[in-house]
Amino acid sequence: MKLIYITMLQLCLLFFKVDAQSIKSYFNVDNYTHTVNYDHYKAVFYVQRADIGSAYLKSDRNYAWFSGNQIRYTQGGFSGKLLDGVYNEFYDTKGLKTQGLYQMGLKTGNWKSWGEDGKLDSIIHYASGKANGRFEKYDQQGVLLERGKYLDGQLNGKLEKRISADSIQVINYKKGKVVAYKPGKAVKITRWLKSIFKRDKKPNKITQQNPAIKNNIK
Repeated sequence: MKLIYITMLQLCLLFFKVDAQSIKSYFNVDNYTHTVNYDHYKAVFYVQRADIGSAYLKSDRNYAWFSGNQIRYTQGGFSGKLLDGVYNEFYDTKGLKTQGLYQMGLKTGNWKSWGEDGKLDSIIHYASGKANGRFEKYDQQGVLLERGKYLDGQLNGKLEKRISADSIQVINYKKGKVVAYKPGKAVKITRWLKSIFKRDKKPNKITQQNPAIKNNIK
């Protein structure tokens, strides 16, 4: 009989222990969003759960962490809870300002930003806290202004910039440094460029006045 009571007591203790853990997990504030208010906008985000443990820190990365009701940024370290999960910023007008994802305090994936009028401002792809991959930037009317690629935080490859309604600038980069075009190398006009800039169908005044020049051009 005594053994039965002891067994029942053990079962009751086990039940309360599991239930207490569930209650603790349910009311753990780390599972909910945090909000920090700034002038004209607010940030809404998640922080690292306590059971994840410390991240392997890299000295060349800026880590975002939360402490004292503030988001802080430190190169190669942190002293608080790392931002971890979906990150959003909202204007006072409730419009979306910035949206992206943090993993262990580092930006990852596509990060987007918008103006107060809802026009897209930029899209930048991150990997482990550094800009990596394609990016696009837009003007105040939401028209594509420039696009290119980053490699480990530096411009790399072809950068296409919209200078005016009928002209563009194409620059080649390698690890953040400008690479000059080789003499005679043609620049291929992409579909994206054709869609932005319309061809001038008006006949050239010089060729109109001198048909011989027009024939030579052909």
